[in-house]
Amino acid sequence: MKPERRRVVSAGGVVIRGCKRPRVLLIATRKMRVWALPKGRVEPGERHREAALREVREETGIRAAIVRDLGRVKYYFTVHEEEGQVNISKTVHYYLMRYKGGRPTPQLEEVDAARWVGVKKALSLLTYDNERVVLERALAHWRERCQKRSSPTSTS
Repeated sequence: MKPERRRVVSAGGVVIRGCKRPRVLLIATRKMRVWALPKGRVEPGERHREAALREVREETGIRAAIVRDLGRVKYYFTVHEEEGQVNISKTVHYYLMRYKGGRPTPQLEEVDAARWVGVKKALSLLTYDNERVVLERALAHWRERCQKRSSPTSTS
C-alpha cells in the first residue's frame, strides 16, 4: 500500500525589534527541544500575509506589522497516523515583521516558550537550517532598513 500524500501550506514571521542590538522573536516546542520561528497553517480563504500575522499573534502574544515578503521554504517529512504512513509536502511563506506591541506569551497548547533573543543566540538556537537561512535573509533586509532610517536625507 502506497503512503498517502498530503500538502500543507503555512505562513510565519521573522519578528525583529531594535536596530542597534536587534532582537528576534523565537518559539520553543516539543518540551523546549525545538526552537523555531512562529508559523502555522493557512486557513481556508485566508491570505498568506494574514495567516502569518495571526500565527505570530496566536503563538506568541506579539502584535507585528509586515515589512516585506521573505519568500518561501519547502520541505518534506513523514508522519505515522492510524491509517498508516503519510508523506507531507510543506510550504511555508515567511515575512519580515516589525514589532508593534505585546509581551511574549506562549500559546501553551502548542508552544512551550516565546522569547526575544539576540541575533547570535537566535542563529545558534534555531533547530532547522532552513529557518536559519530565512533569519539571515531577514536580518540583511532589517539592517538595510535601519541604515536608511538613521542616515540623513540628502537634498540636491
